[in-house]
Amino acid sequence: MNDRLNELQACLPGLRPGLGPEYEKLAEVFQHQVFELYPDDTYRAESGTPKEACCDYYIPYMMNDALECYLVLERCRMTGTYFADYELEAEGELVQDGERTGLVVRQGKGEFCNAFTLWFHGIHQVLQCYQYHRIGHFWVTGQEQWRQLVYMIGTIYDKYEYMGEAVCNEKELELMDLIGFAPFRHWSPISDSLEEKYPETAEGIGCMRRLAREAGDLEYERLVQFYKRMPNRWMEKQLSRKLLDPGREPLYQLIWNKLREASEAYEERRYPKPLEQEIKEKRKEVHRALAERGFRGQYPKYWKEEQHGMGSIWILAVEEHPFTRMEAEDYAFRIQFMVSEFDKSFQGKAEMNGGFFRGKGRRGWIADDLKFLEMV
Repeated sequence: MNDRLNELQACLPGLRPGLGPEYEKLAEVFQHQVFELYPDDTYRAESGTPKEACCDYYIPYMMNDALECYLVLERCRMTGTYFADYELEAEGELVQDGERTGLVVRQGKGEFCNAFTLWFHGIHQVLQCYQYHRIGHFWVTGQEQWRQLVYMIGTIYDKYEYMGEAVCNEKELELMDLIGFAPFRHWSPISDSLEEKYPETAEGIGCMRRLAREAGDLEYERLVQFYKRMPNRWMEKQLSRKLLDPGREPLYQLIWNKLREASEAYEERRYPKPLEQEIKEKRKEVHRALAERGFRGQYPKYWKEEQHGMGSIWILAVEEHPFTRMEAEDYAFRIQFMVSEFDKSFQGKAEMNGGFFRGKGRRGWIADDLKFLEMV
């Protein structure tokens, strides 16, 4: 414990034993060079407090689609100017002045150094877990169905790594190790490899094997068992490609449903009334548009069996959500669609996102809106 405190004191001089976990998290922000600062403009607007007077300031600690955790400097006054430049390294130091605590921050080095002080009367942490199963970020084209799952599993793993079991439920802990299975992780949601961030683990291999068995996918279970005995790059590539086969659909549906169940244990994000109303109206508009075209289901999942032997279409609405605090002004709520189209041979057998698996008579794609239905 003393070694850990010494390490944090080197990152935030003035840190003393007994100050509390919030101050240790503040030290970690400087340790990892991720310091950002945001004034509580909502507080200022509602209270009528002038800009030069005290208000709360936010410092993000860990923010992703599953968790928002940030520090709040209470009744804080700034002397100097903060530069919101991510290229500037920041150093911090704690000083005491009676009942006030000062956080002295230096941005940059040498002649380009900028210094300011945040005088505050208290500090507390805000931590809130949120649902994430409706999230869809499509940064890489192709096999988006697996990339979405890799993103969600990685999001769970990240919040566990930062905050521990306290922010994860049992269902998430059962799925989290899957990010350590390289053939699954191969379908990265970003253009870069995830290998360095999430290394291969025996737990990851075991997790995929259990899931394959539960899904009744004996073929993939045997392949995973063989890979466990002889892990190599060639087998890794073969198992990643095998995830694209139609035979993996039950496994995919199982993992997706487990993620949905894990996610639904948490609250949806809540926003100011205007944005809340906008989100509700956009979801209703999607439902109205699809219902008018004969689709069955409820938001976000819809399907339609085409007439005259034409096959079927499945549509899953997915969303991008802004943070409830400290979000960029130009980042907005957005709905996209995972579309699966099947020919008549799939009558009664088509499933959500099944069109993304390779095979005859099916195709899947991402649509920014529903205009494509005019040509279907």
